[in-house]
Amino acid sequence: MTRPKITLHIFTSMDGKITGSFANAPECKPAAELFKAIGFQENHPASFHFQGWLYGSSTGEEFTNHAKPELKEVTADVPKGDHIINLGKEKYFIAFNRTGKLGWQENTTSYADVEAHVLEILTEQVTDQYKAFLIEKEIPYLIAGAETIDLGLALDKLATIYGLDNLLLGGGGVLNWSFLEAGLVDEVSLIVAPAVDGDPQDTALFNSRFTGNPGPIGFTLNSAEVLDGGTLWLRYRPNN
Repeated sequence: MTRPKITLHIFTSMDGKITGSFANAPECKPAAELFKAIGFQENHPASFHFQGWLYGSSTGEEFTNHAKPELKEVTADVPKGDHIINLGKEKYFIAFNRTGKLGWQENTTSYADVEAHVLEILTEQVTDQYKAFLIEKEIPYLIAGAETIDLGLALDKLATIYGLDNLLLGGGGVLNWSFLEAGLVDEVSLIVAPAVDGDPQDTALFNSRFTGNPGPIGFTLNSAEVLDGGTLWLRYRPNN
């Protein structure tokens, strides 16, 4: 299998949460700025220079403001297989959208002042109506799996069709665990902010809810830096 390097680069609280009000604490500002700079800005000396960002559908809904797709009656045959357009773009927002629920209004989105072209990973169960919606929006998609996304196939297509060899994995916790469990994470880059909020509804860094296969996975620490304001930058290699 040909695939890109996958770096799980993420901003967390001290107790490993990736969502929550902890990020509003003033002590988090240096951590948040560092996370964005090295993950999304090309001019930072420690930039990862990612070509694209991998996100699950729940995170994708935040970027679409939870809009529903505008599905119409299909009046013409929707081509079988992948819809390959927008090759050679500088950045891609790659959404793992197993059932076809993201209601994009445009074919680009942005984060940390960086624009990216949307590229969707679908399964065969997605309807022709949703595919037609993406085609109308000029959003490319790749089919990877029947009812569950085949991560290896998706990454192979991203590498061989779109030429991507360096991608950020950014969650949520379910997608992070799915990649880690499959042995597809090459590095974990944690920007740990000196704050917590104690909310039990916050999303954890890893969640095996979808795969239903929790179990221990160890890591080797490659580097640890203490930075401004008590921010920690920890870089690990998974041992699986």
